[in-house]
Amino acid sequence: MNNNSQKLTAGDYFERILIFVGLVVMVSIVQLPLLFIAKGGFSTKANYIFGALYLIIFAIFIWIALIIYNKYVHPAKRALTWQNVKWIVLSWVSFLVIEVILGLLNQVIYHVSSTSNNEIISQLMTTNHLTMILMGITAVFFSPILEELVFRGFLIGAFFNKSSQILPVIVSGVLFSTMHMEDLNVISFITYALLGMILAYLYVRTDNIKVSIGLHFLNNLFAMGMMAISIFTIGQ
Repeated sequence: MNNNSQKLTAGDYFERILIFVGLVVMVSIVQLPLLFIAKGGFSTKANYIFGALYLIIFAIFIWIALIIYNKYVHPAKRALTWQNVKWIVLSWVSFLVIEVILGLLNQVIYHVSSTSNNEIISQLMTTNHLTMILMGITAVFFSPILEELVFRGFLIGAFFNKSSQILPVIVSGVLFSTMHMEDLNVISFITYALLGMILAYLYVRTDNIKVSIGLHFLNNLFAMGMMAISIFTIGQ
């Protein structure tokens, strides 16, 4: 949470809103090089160039988000403790149960077995081996850092003070889900919103961005692992 007790003016909020919009744009466009590779029609050499550019841009965006987070939030330097790890694992198991229940509802109501966002990721992974490797690396290691710095670190830390508990969790979850929506599937929206709220709750509860990053990493690691197993199984 924001460790700066200075009262924000309307101008401060306007500035931070513009910065948040810019951060969201970064999150939205960071996948473009990967989409070029998946589109096809390029030589192998060009694909590798796009792949390297993809990783470099992703790293630069994380660096920018980290600079902004440190400047506007002034986070306390906290190590990741075993208690934090317990929170991460418990929260992940809880969300996994929720995700299974909502997944069953998704099948009953919308007759789909996966969210549209996961379907897009799966399609990218099956395009070729390069997109699978790149998506695996960024989804597990890069995306959790960038998205947590934006939707938890900056959003909550720069706009809400320590006395705010419920509102930042709700706002963070809703905006996080909105960014992952590809259709009007309400169940999918609720799924991502709940994940975003759990991540936000951990950040608010621990005041440690490393905790929400850890949960996001674990969730994406499991999801990508299941996708990979499904892809290889179907391929056989």
